[in-house]
Amino acid sequence: MIYLFVDSSGFGGIESHIHQLSLLLQSQQVGVEVVFLNRYPDHPLYAQLSQSNIPFRFLRDTSITRFFRGLSAVDVVHAHGYKASIIARGCRVLSGYHLVTTFHAGESVSGKLACYEWFNRYTACLSYNLAVSRKIQKRQPFRCELQRNFVHCKEDLVERDRHEVLQVGFVGRLSHEKAIDRFVSLSEKMPSIDFHVYGDGEQSALVNGLPLNWHGFVPSMAPHWQSLDVLLITSRAEGMPMAALEAMANGVVVISTDVGEMPSLLAPECLVVEARWQLLADKLLKIEGQSKAYWRMLSQQQQQVVRGNYSDQACWQQLSQIYQLS
Repeated sequence: MIYLFVDSSGFGGIESHIHQLSLLLQSQQVGVEVVFLNRYPDHPLYAQLSQSNIPFRFLRDTSITRFFRGLSAVDVVHAHGYKASIIARGCRVLSGYHLVTTFHAGESVSGKLACYEWFNRYTACLSYNLAVSRKIQKRQPFRCELQRNFVHCKEDLVERDRHEVLQVGFVGRLSHEKAIDRFVSLSEKMPSIDFHVYGDGEQSALVNGLPLNWHGFVPSMAPHWQSLDVLLITSRAEGMPMAALEAMANGVVVISTDVGEMPSLLAPECLVVEARWQLLADKLLKIEGQSKAYWRMLSQQQQQVVRGNYSDQACWQQLSQIYQLS
């Protein structure tokens, strides 16, 4: 059995990754269960797991030590995030389970969170470690393997034309790292384009009351990708954003700053240097001004990239070896 262990109070890249990983394991007839350290009200991942018939439990309802003591050497615990990883490493003295941890965070942190992340890094000698980007991988003091995020791809390529008025979206937490302030600035300078924001967060005041389409937090982007032509990533820091992979798999063109793993994901014509993020406007204007065939070409190219390198099936061989299934 593979147990995906996490302490999650909201929905973001880690939660999306856990859902995709659960679906992949399920499709490969591998036993999987998501184990949450705590239960939080109205968490959207619970509903997604239920709809996908993926079992999950909460350790606050039992004993943490009892759960880990009941595991054996054939079980795998895959921990995500600093709290779950630290606990899983500490409990490994209770049982000889195979422990895998993934480092997801691409942004710098400070204060108490920085202390937790330091402890997470320097206890990593007790686990088999993965990172979702090369930048995150290089920060780890112990052996760490690159294992990029992935998404499920539809059997056939998505084929559609862009809207008459270009529809551009921001998807994610409204925060300094994700640079919602930059997205707002661009929207104010480009009135001929429709801008959409899907997400909520500590900087929601920057979008409240503005003449753009703020949809708030949505539990899944699946129903909304068809409403967008471009996903615009204005971030100051990233790992490998799940939103980018999901957008590309759904035929939405991604334009981004060159943060995290984005240069390995996108062609140069879809990237700008992070410090010169204002050039994102030129990328959008080119898509708006060119024929729909240009947008369709970018859409098809990006779908092929995801299918070849970032689909669940493309990543399965590496994962099966990590889990010692082959």
